[in-house]
Amino acid sequence: MQKTTNLRARHPLAQEACILLLALALPAAALSQSAAPDSAPIAPSITTTSTLVIVPALVRDTSGQLLHTLHASDFLLTDNGVAQHVSLEDTEHQPLSVVVLLQTGGAAARQFPSYAKLSTMLSYMMNDSPHHIAMVTFDSQPEYLWDFTKNVADLDDGFTQPDPGDGGAAILDAVSQGIDLLKQQPPEARRILILVSQTHDDGSRARAEDIVRSLGENNITIECLTFSPEKAWLKDQFTQPRHENAPYKMSPDGPTLLHTFDLGTPLGMALKAMRADTSANVAKLSGGESLPFGSKAELEQQFALLANHFASSYTLSFRPSSKQPGFHSLQLRIAGQSSLQVSARSSYWATDPSPPK
Repeated sequence: MQKTTNLRARHPLAQEACILLLALALPAAALSQSAAPDSAPIAPSITTTSTLVIVPALVRDTSGQLLHTLHASDFLLTDNGVAQHVSLEDTEHQPLSVVVLLQTGGAAARQFPSYAKLSTMLSYMMNDSPHHIAMVTFDSQPEYLWDFTKNVADLDDGFTQPDPGDGGAAILDAVSQGIDLLKQQPPEARRILILVSQTHDDGSRARAEDIVRSLGENNITIECLTFSPEKAWLKDQFTQPRHENAPYKMSPDGPTLLHTFDLGTPLGMALKAMRADTSANVAKLSGGESLPFGSKAELEQQFALLANHFASSYTLSFRPSSKQPGFHSLQLRIAGQSSLQVSARSSYWATDPSPPK
């Protein structure tokens, strides 16, 4: 499939502090778009309306094993502290609309050998569900688009021969682009962004608050597979010959690192790693997961784990008793079983139902 190079739109600049605050304080929202009243539903599917909130959830026992046998009556969900009536949706054969966001800039070049089998991994994840899948590669901005296809193999060229990008990793810009693509897909489909990237953003101009709202309004879940550029760099230092390395730049805006075997530099890398973990936060924002990898084998293992979690998750839905627009806090637990660990979407945004004046 031909790739296009029309992904050059940029977004207004957001302060990093704003990104951190929203990623931590507003962990995810899901308020779906209205389906056309005369559209023919794809069965079985979730019936989406402007008042239906979708809550993906994983439940583990005390040993960490996933539970698959719960019923809707086992879940207790509150919306701003008010108990809600919950339904459990059948998603086994629900259509999937998937966009892969693949980092090719910055430290990603070291991971290119790991990308080669992503097509096989995605096919395993799709299983027998009807699906459409697209891909966006990105560096300091979204670069190339492989448009939606039913055949995962159409993306092979992008996985096996990625074009090296510049020094950036505009994760939030790529997420924004992925949301725009998924908006065009049928509302009956389960909408998924799969982000393969480093942990922290480098160069985005997308507004974090716009991403929060778009994720909620379009019922999109983000699943992340992440590598650490700091760990990759440190590995180079201890596997390469022990002599002074050439000047090294972590990013276009960062300082050039000299004398990089100096003990002070690993400390600097550790301090940098304490910055916001953008990928993990954006996954939490949508109710998804973030799993790390450092090698081709680890990527395959984590992708298999993610696929199993994807198939084992519960998809709950409810119609809010309150129509108040704006931020809503969700709490989900299992009735009478406080020892169970529940990972779920914990907020959503309600759109003002009144027509604009």
